[in-house]
Amino acid sequence: MNARLKHAAAWSINLAVLVAFVVAVQYYWGWSRLLAPWRRLPLVEVLLAVAGLIASYGIRALRLYLAERGIPREAYPQCLRIILLSNAFNLLLPMRSGEASFPVLMRRWFRIEIGRSTALLIWLRLLDLHVLAAVGILCAAGGWLTKDNVAADWAPLAAALCIAAPVTLFALRRPLAVRLRNRDNRLTRLLRGVLAGLPAGSRGLLRDLVLTWLSWLVKLSGLGWVLSRLSGISPMLGILGAIGGDLSTVLPIHAPGGFGTYEAGVLAIIAPAIPPTPALLAAAVDLHLLVLTTALIVGAIAWIVPGQRH
Repeated sequence: MNARLKHAAAWSINLAVLVAFVVAVQYYWGWSRLLAPWRRLPLVEVLLAVAGLIASYGIRALRLYLAERGIPREAYPQCLRIILLSNAFNLLLPMRSGEASFPVLMRRWFRIEIGRSTALLIWLRLLDLHVLAAVGILCAAGGWLTKDNVAADWAPLAAALCIAAPVTLFALRRPLAVRLRNRDNRLTRLLRGVLAGLPAGSRGLLRDLVLTWLSWLVKLSGLGWVLSRLSGISPMLGILGAIGGDLSTVLPIHAPGGFGTYEAGVLAIIAPAIPPTPALLAAAVDLHLLVLTTALIVGAIAWIVPGQRH
C-alpha cells in the first residue's frame, strides 16, 4: 500500500509540474505563438528540423552513456531523459543556470558525485564549443570571409587549431596536472575540473569526438537548411545563423526562452554577408520557435515518463 501511495504521489507531482509548465508557457509566450512554425513551414522542413534535433539529442545521450562508466549499462533511456531535461532548462533559464540540473540528475538517478559529473559536463561542453568554432569558421570562410583574402587564407588554419584543441589538451593532460597541483585559484580549479573530466584513454577520446561531431553536424545541417529555405540565403549562411542562435544561449542576460537574443545571434553572425531584413528576422524567429517548441515538448515528455533510479 505504501508503494502504491508513493507511486500515486510521484505521478501527482509530475502531473502538477506538467500543468504548471503548460500554464507558464501560455503566460510567457502563448502556445499558439510557439506552435506557429508548425503551421507556417512546409511539412518537409518541419519534419527535417525536428528529426535532426531529436537525433542530435539521442546522440548526445549516447555520448553521455558511453563516457561515464558509472552509469549502469541498461540506463540509456535515463541518459536521454537527462539530456532532454537539461536542454529544456538551459533554454528557459538565464546564464546557463540550467546546467546545474545535469549534475543534480546524475546524482539523483545514478548516485554519481556532483564533482565528477560536473567535470564530465565541462569536458563535453568544451567539445561542443570546439565543433561550433571550427564549423563556424569554415562556414564564414565560404559565406563572407572571401571578401577579405587575408582572413580567408587564415580561416582553414584557425579551424584546424579548433579541431586539434581537444586532442592537444588530452595529450598534455599529465604535465598540465603536475603544473596545476600546487596552485589554487578560480582558473586553476576550472582547469583541474576539465582535466578530471577527460576520458581515460585515446579510444574514449576518439569516441567522444566522433559522437560530438556527429550530433552537431546532424543538428546544424537540419537547422541551417531550414533557415536557408525560409530566408533564401545560402546553406552555409544558414548553418552560421543556426550557430549564432545556439551561441546566444550562453549570454548572461536573456529573456525567458531566449526571445530576442536568439534572433540577434542569428542575424549578427551573418550580418557581414547580408544586412538584416524583415524577411531574415522572420526566418530567425521561426527557427527559434521551432527549436524551442521541440525542446520544450520533448522535455515535458521526458519529465512525465516514469524512470528507474539506479
